Formats: sequence, C-alpha cells, structure tokens
Amino acid sequence: MKKYFPILLTKYLTLEFLKCLAIIFFAFFAIILLTNFVEELVFFKEKKLENLFFTIAILTLYKTPNTLIEVSVFIFLFSGILFFVKFLKNNEINSLKLSGISNILPVLTPSFVAIIFGFIIIMIASPISSQVLKLYEKNKRTYSQNENLIVINDSGLWFMESKKNSFNIIRADKIINNDFSKLYNSTIYELDKDFNLRKRYDSKLIFINKQNWILESSSILENNFTNIKKIDEIKFNSSINVNELKDLFSNVNTVSFWEIIQNIKILNERGYSGDELKIKLHKYLSLPIYLFSMIILATVFTINIKKNYSNFVYIFFGIVAGIIVYFLNDLSIALGLSNKIPLPLSVWIPIFIIIVISILNIFKINEN
Repeated sequence: MKKYFPILLTKYLTLEFLKCLAIIFFAFFAIILLTNFVEELVFFKEKKLENLFFTIAILTLYKTPNTLIEVSVFIFLFSGILFFVKFLKNNEINSLKLSGISNILPVLTPSFVAIIFGFIIIMIASPISSQVLKLYEKNKRTYSQNENLIVINDSGLWFMESKKNSFNIIRADKIINNDFSKLYNSTIYELDKDFNLRKRYDSKLIFINKQNWILESSSILENNFTNIKKIDEIKFNSSINVNELKDLFSNVNTVSFWEIIQNIKILNERGYSGDELKIKLHKYLSLPIYLFSMIILATVFTINIKKNYSNFVYIFFGIVAGIIVYFLNDLSIALGLSNKIPLPLSVWIPIFIIIVISILNIFKINEN
C-alpha cells in the first residue's frame, strides 16, 4: 500500500489547492464586481435611466469575466500563498520528511494544476469572455458621449490603407450613432511608395458602401498643392472595409485566442502592425507558464522563509510580489512598444525572470 501513497497524497494536495483557489477566486470576484459596479455607477450617475441599477448590474456582469482573466496571475499567486501557509501552519512538511517523500511534491502539484487552468482559460474562458465583453462595449456605446469609436489619438479617427505602390492615410473627426458608413470632416492623403504626398482630399462627409466611397462637398489639392479644385461629389475606391476595421480596433480583449491570429493577419494586410494584438497573443501563449511560475513564486514568501508569520504579513508579501510583477510586466511591454526590445520578448522577459527565481527556490527547498 505504501507505493500508492504518493498518488493519494497528490490527490489530497490537488484538492487542498483547489479549495484555496476557490476561496481566492471568489474574493477577487467579489472585489471586481464591486469595483466594476461602482465604476459604472459613476459613469451613469448623471444619466436618467428608468432601469438604472439593472443596466449597471448587466454591464458589470459583462465586464467581470475579462477582468478576472486579466488578474488571473494574481489570483494564482495568492492561491499559492494561501495553500503553502496552510501547509506550513499544519506542519505537514515534517510529515512529508518522515514519510520519505520529496519536499518538492507539494510545490509541483499545485503548479501543474495551474498549468491546466492556464490552458482552460485561453481555450475556453477567453472566447466566452471576449463575447460578453463585446456585448458590454456594444451596450456601453449606446450611453457614451464619445462618438470616436476608433481612436488612435486625440485628433480623431485614423487608419492607413496600404496599396501596391502607394499609401492612403485617412483621418476623420468622428462618426455618429455607431454608423461607420459615414465619416465626418475627413481628410485623405495619397502618398507614393516613398511617403511623398501626391494628393489630398478634404471632405465634409464620406459615405461608405463596402469599398465604394463617395466624398461630398470636397476639395482636392494636387500638383504643386496651390491648385485647389472644389467638387460636390467624388467617387473614391478603397480596399478598406470600415466595419471590419471597427471590430479590429475595438478593445483587444474582445478578441479571443482562436480569433487573434486571423485578426493580426488582416491588420498587417491593411498596413498596420497590430502590436496590441501581438502582445495579447503572446500573453495568451505564456499564460499557462505564467500561472505555473506564480505558484512557484509563492514559495519564496512561505516555505522558503521558514517562519510562522500572521496572515496579514503573508497578505502583505503577496501584495508586494503582485506590485513587482505588475511593474515588470508594464516596463517590459513599454520597452517592446518603443522598439527597445523585440515585442514578443517583452511579454516573456518577466516570466523568464520569475521562472529563474522560482527554479532556484525549488532547488533550495529540495535540499532542505
């Protein structure tokens, strides 16, 4: 019977970790629900709605799954800390030593559970989260005063069309009522392959029907740009489907793991880099390893310390670790977006650092 004990112990450790995970998950769930509810309440405080609290509650529920995925690394970090604190306080490490079982087993068991949850999140939870977040944005736009649904900067809506030997850069002040078939106060810059300006269109209103654009009340600058032609109506052919770009430039969190590669491809075909989507892709790919590293990192503040602190001290350790991880993530991605380091590497560097620290800690635990 002795040879079956590690299997039974693994089941026991898995169950105990799942209990800790459930406790931390519902704690984060409650905090996120409250935070999102207050945020929506502040947004709607001056809007006169008949079913105010019902609307806020629905929007909060739509938004919460995505927020939970965003903070999943911290959920697993705190779950790991809680699990190891219970393990220490019950003095179960000494029981393992007396049984001749490696100290590393209670570390690796929840770590591999975290990896499994990582795959579940990216393959199952992310499609669900992306769909309900689309519902959130769709409903929120109804009440939003900001008509610029595709915003690159404060000057309005911008996108670029890449052609065989030329480029078009299009800017519009705004759209109205989520209607991307009409662009108001727009400018189209025609550039050659060397980005030299060839022609400029200014239009009060652009009507878009798929790839057929009609420019109304327009003027054209061409040649030496001192010659201005004013034309009531101009037909302009474009390869851009604006409704397609509307979805691509919405919140990247509305794109699930299964859709992201195709969306990046479409953006690249239109002359866009799709950096935000590429970052999101690598975040998805790295998530199982990230969750694994969070569990191992939790041992640094628990098993490795070999002291029995109060629960508040362990909570403080977890908060400090979370702040450090968050800072490393943001710093690394900022370096990637500024082309200081390759973009994919900017997502993976913090994970590599945590993994190295974690592996060194595992060796230390195993030696004790």
